[in-house]
Amino acid sequence: MKKYFGLFVVIVFVLCIQTHAFCADTYKIGVIDVMKLQEKSKAFQKVRKALREKFVALEEKLEKEKNEVIKLEQELKKQSMMLSLDAREDKRQDLEKKMRHFRYLQNETAEEAKSLELEARKKVIREIEKVVDKIGKKKGYIIIFERRTVGLIYYKDAIDLTDEVTEAYDKAMK
Repeated sequence: MKKYFGLFVVIVFVLCIQTHAFCADTYKIGVIDVMKLQEKSKAFQKVRKALREKFVALEEKLEKEKNEVIKLEQELKKQSMMLSLDAREDKRQDLEKKMRHFRYLQNETAEEAKSLELEARKKVIREIEKVVDKIGKKKGYIIIFERRTVGLIYYKDAIDLTDEVTEAYDKAMK
């Protein structure tokens, strides 16, 4: 009798678990590929272009300073035989001062470029997150992953939301 009662309890338990599994909602999961979004998005391309223009301006400033250093260095080489020892030393010190200033500008420019890029990246990520949040809430997704998330090895193309997010992002940025 105890055997049958134990078997009965196990069967009832299994049936209860199965009905709960059958009644469960279907969950929607999505994936976006940010790299693909960056390639396809017109709004992102505008951000990239503006950033590139800022970089070019910074590089032009740096190139101008570099040319001044090269010019001063060439003058020192040309005039070194004709200048007195004191005048040559003054020119050499001026050259060293210009070179230090150039290195300082080079470092400053690199830091400014990194800062501009990081700021632009953060802004774009926040905007994309807003778009993804709206799509997720509107369509009932429980989770949306970024394609390059650690641990995400495979997914069906059917759950790829990249094109939809790209389109919504471009509309939002107009």
